[in-house]
Amino acid sequence: MRLNILNCCPVKIKLLFVFGLIAMVCSAQKGKLLKGQVLADVKDVQGINVVNLALRKEVATDHKGLFSITAKPGDTLLFSAVQLKSRKIVIEKEDFDYLPYLVKMEVNVTQLKEVVIQQSNISAESLGLVQKGTKTYTPAERKLRTAGDFKPIHLLAILGGSMPFDPIINKINGKTDRLKKEIVVEKHQMVQVKLGNMFDEDFLTKELNVKQEYLDGFIVYVSENPKVKQALKEKNKTLVTFLLGELAVEYNKMVADAK
Repeated sequence: MRLNILNCCPVKIKLLFVFGLIAMVCSAQKGKLLKGQVLADVKDVQGINVVNLALRKEVATDHKGLFSITAKPGDTLLFSAVQLKSRKIVIEKEDFDYLPYLVKMEVNVTQLKEVVIQQSNISAESLGLVQKGTKTYTPAERKLRTAGDFKPIHLLAILGGSMPFDPIINKINGKTDRLKKEIVVEKHQMVQVKLGNMFDEDFLTKELNVKQEYLDGFIVYVSENPKVKQALKEKNKTLVTFLLGELAVEYNKMVADAK
């Protein structure tokens, strides 16, 4: 009887060894829980996808960027989000030693080649924000409307109690006149901006022969011309170009005479 037991022992030992080896292999294939955290220069790090491509398991980060996923050495983890650049990382054995496992991701910045803004029919009227035909005011014009543009006939309204005293006070202290001057300056500046958008420096210096150091003065000079203002208002670039050619000759002569 003792001989049979002894004879069976080596077989049992072998079976136990095989079962233990299988268990180790299965355990190794299953992997361990890897706890990590995604770091990125964005306000919201929640919902970043973390995928184990080998085990086909997927989790998402919480509001702190923390995640837990089953993995083993050699597995590849894919980190992806709309606002971040995707990143693939091969897990090493040492990555389980220091937790949380930190993953740095970069912000996904899209570089636009060129943006061309074409004329659009979208306006406050088309959106229904204001009634059709409603006059729009510039910032300086709105200031004048608030202060009130007093005229002598308004005295009757003041005597009748239907008009506030602010307009007449602003007229007396000179605020109304200052605001009117601001409107003139503002309109000139708007014309200058339109000219700058319509013509570049090369055109002004090479085609119109205006020297570089006199460009700013030339723009101010033409912005005060009524014909140029009207042509810009009508969006007639051909006429504006023709007028600039004439004014450039006059301006260059003025500069030459001033020397």
